[in-house]
Amino acid sequence: MHKLRLTFTTILTIMLCINAIAQPRIEQGKTQTWYGRVNRWTLSKQTLKDELNLMQECGVSGYMIEMASWGRYSDCELWSEEWIKQIEESYRYLVKECRRRKLWLFVSVVNDNMGKGKYGDKGPKLEAVYNSALQLIKIIKKYGHKGVIIQPVAETQTSAGQRFEQDCLRELKDFLLVYNGNGGHPSHTPDGYHFRATHPSHIVSSVDNDALVISDHGIIIRELSVDGGLESKGDPEKIQMWVNRLQKQGIAVVGYYAFKYADFDPEAIRALGKK
Repeated sequence: MHKLRLTFTTILTIMLCINAIAQPRIEQGKTQTWYGRVNRWTLSKQTLKDELNLMQECGVSGYMIEMASWGRYSDCELWSEEWIKQIEESYRYLVKECRRRKLWLFVSVVNDNMGKGKYGDKGPKLEAVYNSALQLIKIIKKYGHKGVIIQPVAETQTSAGQRFEQDCLRELKDFLLVYNGNGGHPSHTPDGYHFRATHPSHIVSSVDNDALVISDHGIIIRELSVDGGLESKGDPEKIQMWVNRLQKQGIAVVGYYAFKYADFDPEAIRALGKK
């Protein structure tokens, strides 16, 4: 009898643990919100902690990054071995902290706009640093797939971006994968991917019900900011209005993209949690 009770207790404990580590399912009709200082996520571990703690408290279920962050905010040479090491250290820390809090980690590995001079980007194009970019895939694979969602390329538009997508499809088969081709406005989810993400240009832009919606567009970034800037914190009222509109449509994920803002923005995170 004692052995039976022990077995039952063990099974119950395992079931509770499984339930505790599960992120919310991504499905239409059950809108979840994500947040991220996508291009400046590496700058401060303390800011990351503050953000993740508040997200957990408010019910904001995912953190978003652009893994390469254009390399604009690093204190070492772009795409150098030292830079790759800094990215790995920051990524290892973020994966651990997101898993501790049962948050999704959405990783957009590279952006196909890189090197084109948009929004102040003066780095190299993807094709010029392709072999270095492949090291980012190795880092992602090294720290595992649990709770991690990968978008290989943001706004795919070049042959290098398409080739990088194929490398990710081959190397990251255990991960949930998101497609963002056609310059950020994909019309379908290709084979090998689990979701597609779309980047609406305006708060009022129409979006397809089956797409994840991410505010990664220069116009909507400005619309959702407090002062119309790219490096500004978010406007809580506008963010909440935008989320509520998409929630009524049944969008599975609405992600607010703090584009070039470096500091803790609790009002924006709380707004995302008021869905």
